[in-house]
Amino acid sequence: MAWLNIYQTIKQVVQDAVAPEIQGLKGEIHGLKGEIQGVRGEIRGLSNRIDSLEKRLDNRIDGLEKRMDEFSKRMDGFERQLEIALDVRERLAAVEAKLER
Repeated sequence: MAWLNIYQTIKQVVQDAVAPEIQGLKGEIHGLKGEIQGVRGEIRGLSNRIDSLEKRLDNRIDGLEKRMDEFSKRMDGFERQLEIALDVRERLAAVEAKLER
């Protein structure tokens, strides 16, 4: 019978002291799970924004590369025209020199 009294006492202590603490911890754990889910959602949102920004940046870089290629081609054409103009100038100077003699 002494054991029964000890058992009942321990059972009452667990019910009165430990069980409410466990319930409190369960509530806190549940709250933390909710916060973790919220943080995960924010991380997903940021990841999506970063992906979007990366795509926009890639598109702009591609556009700039195309424009630079076009500019380079135009400069090549300008360089060729300049070389022709300088060649014509040299030839004209040679013809003028011959005419002056």
